[in-house]
Amino acid sequence: MRMNRLYIGTGMLGMLFFAACSQNDVPGNEISGSAEMRIYTDVARADGEGTDAGSTANDAVFLFWDFGDVLGNAANPNPLHVKYPKEHIDTYKRPNEPYNTGELYPDGNRRVMATGYAPATLTPEKRTDNTHNYERLTIPKDSLCKTDVLTSITPIVASAALPFDREDGETLQFMHAQSRVYFYAKLAENAEEYLKNVRIKLSPTVVATHVEWDRKQSLYVPQADHGEEDSGYTLTQPSDLMLAAENPLEVGWAYIVPGQTNLSVEVTVARGESAEATEWKDFTVEPTFEFMIERDAGDDWDKGKNKNTLYANESYIFTLVFSEEGIELIGNKCPWEEGGYLIIPIYPLTD
Repeated sequence: MRMNRLYIGTGMLGMLFFAACSQNDVPGNEISGSAEMRIYTDVARADGEGTDAGSTANDAVFLFWDFGDVLGNAANPNPLHVKYPKEHIDTYKRPNEPYNTGELYPDGNRRVMATGYAPATLTPEKRTDNTHNYERLTIPKDSLCKTDVLTSITPIVASAALPFDREDGETLQFMHAQSRVYFYAKLAENAEEYLKNVRIKLSPTVVATHVEWDRKQSLYVPQADHGEEDSGYTLTQPSDLMLAAENPLEVGWAYIVPGQTNLSVEVTVARGESAEATEWKDFTVEPTFEFMIERDAGDDWDKGKNKNTLYANESYIFTLVFSEEGIELIGNKCPWEEGGYLIIPIYPLTD
C-alpha cells in the first residue's frame, strides 16, 4: 500500500468514448434486434488494485440510452432501459459472465449507450411530466456524508452488429465521485491536557446533497445545497476515552465534495481539570486547515494534481493534534479500500 506523507498546516486553530462509438458502419448492414444486451463491468480502486465485494456498488443502476437521442442532444431524454443488477459490479468483470439485461438491441443496428451510477438509493429528479431526470440525483437526507456515490467515467456504445460483450469490447467502469476523509484525535507530546468527546462539524459547503451530470467531464459531480447554517454534518467521537499522546482515537469519517483547497471546521472538545474530574467543560474553536499534499510527479495517479487539493476517488486520514497552543492537523493519503469506477453521460457532447 503506497502511503504519501503529508503535512497540513492550520490557521490556528469531446469525449474519450468516441473510440467506443466507432461502429465501422457497413451500408445496408441493418441487423435486427435479435441479440440480448450483455455488458462487462468493473470497479477499480484508486490505487489501481482490485476491489472486494461489499461496497455500495452492490446497489448499482445501469442505464441504457438511445445513442441517437443523446448525440442529437434531445431535450429531456429518457433511458431505453433502467436496470438494477442483483450482484456486485465485479461479478460481471472479465473473464466472468457479463451482465445480461434481458433486453434486445434495437432494430436497424441502432446504437445504444450504457451508463450507470450507484447506489440505487439516489433519487432521480421528477420532471413536471412525471418522467425522471437522470441528470440530477438526490442523496437521501439521512445518508448525507455516509453515501459512497459512484459515477461512470467513460460511456460505452454498442449495437447488435458490434455488441457490448464482444471480445475486444469496452468495459463499463466506475469511480468514487467524492473525497473520503477519516478524522482521528490525539494529544501533542508532553501536553498536560485532559480532553475527550471530540466533535467535528463540517461546513454545509462540503456536504453533498445531490449529484449532477457534468456534460464537459462526462461524469456525475457532487453538489452542496448550502442551505442553513446548521445544515452541516457533525462527526462525534464514539468512545468516552480521553485523548492521549499515543494511539490516536477515531472521531469519525465522511464523504465530502471534492476539490477542496482548505477545510473550515468547528471543533468542540470537553476539557477536565484531571483524569478523575466529575465536571467537563466544552470549548469550541473554528480552524481552517490548509492542505499541502506530497505528490509524485512521476506517478500516473498523482500526475497533474495540485498539492493543495482533495480529489474525487481519493481517501485521506487526518489526525488532529491538540496542544495548549492550538490544533494542528497531520495526515496521510491512503488507498481506497473498496469502490472505484462507474459511467453516466446523458448529454455526452461538450459545448
